[in-house]
Amino acid sequence: MPRLASIFAAALLAGSVQAAKPASVAALLEAFAAQNTGKRVPDTGITQVPAVLAAAGVTRFVVDDWGGAPIPVWLLRPASAKADAPVMFVMHGVGRDADRYVAEWVEIATREGLVIVVPEYTKGSFPGTENYNFGAVFDAAGKLRPREKWSYSAIDVIFDRVVARANLTAKSYVLFGHSAGAQFVHRYVLLGGGKKMARAISANSGSYTWPSGPNRWPFGVAGLPDGLWQPAQAFAAPMLIMQGTADNDPNYPSLPRQPEAMAQGPHRLARGKAFYAAAQDAAKQAGVRFGWSCALVPDIGHDNGGMAPYAIRLLRANGTKGGPLPTGGECVPQAKIPR
Repeated sequence: MPRLASIFAAALLAGSVQAAKPASVAALLEAFAAQNTGKRVPDTGITQVPAVLAAAGVTRFVVDDWGGAPIPVWLLRPASAKADAPVMFVMHGVGRDADRYVAEWVEIATREGLVIVVPEYTKGSFPGTENYNFGAVFDAAGKLRPREKWSYSAIDVIFDRVVARANLTAKSYVLFGHSAGAQFVHRYVLLGGGKKMARAISANSGSYTWPSGPNRWPFGVAGLPDGLWQPAQAFAAPMLIMQGTADNDPNYPSLPRQPEAMAQGPHRLARGKAFYAAAQDAAKQAGVRFGWSCALVPDIGHDNGGMAPYAIRLLRANGTKGGPLPTGGECVPQAKIPR
């Protein structure tokens, strides 16, 4: 009898473990939301692709032939994405939870036939904001690092590896970033971006590099070595600044609170609008073309998944391969997308 009982208990345990595995991407996202991201995501990265993501077309591989540490890459190629599919990078937030970020794009990518690329900048290889959000442009002593070792410099290399691995014909990519990823994206653009980047989208960034004034990197361009800050190139880049109108909590836990960041505004919405206005003014003062756009997303807070449909709709209206968007002027409120 004891043996039977133990077998029965083991069977029950196995069944409960099996039942605990998410049966859908939506269930997986619910499971992620119920966990503490800091405890869930190890410093060395997430090595296992959940079964529901693998079934959706997600694979994970490592790019180690650029100038810095190896970068795991989460690649989503749904069955609907053909050889000529547009390629979109999605830069994760401070939690470095690439699995959640790619999961939040599965439905959209499948519907739109997109290839989604989420580089995983692990905490172990890219510690702190300095090596991810701020691009590892300077070392701990404040000395300029070689450009090939900047965290930004991996993007074009990753794109080439994705195109070869997935047998794609894409010649360029859209670079989308949310939160810490949005910090990564707009600073990448300010320092010249990538040669194969067709468009950049910075959504709900917590702090910005101001294009004028006395602040030094990463909060301003003052004092950058000769040749790094090129206003004509930076302001002409096709960058979209996206702000959720509900991302306005001054007490949000991960809101950057350095003195320079606090001076940019009390919350992310205010900071983004102020940054966009400052950039327009700086471009005017420099006498260079301004190619940026700004969109206000109704009732969305600090939410990558909530911002994603609006990013795609804006791109789709002008071609997902990076067509022109209206530039300059005020930040444009967007019509609400029913959930």
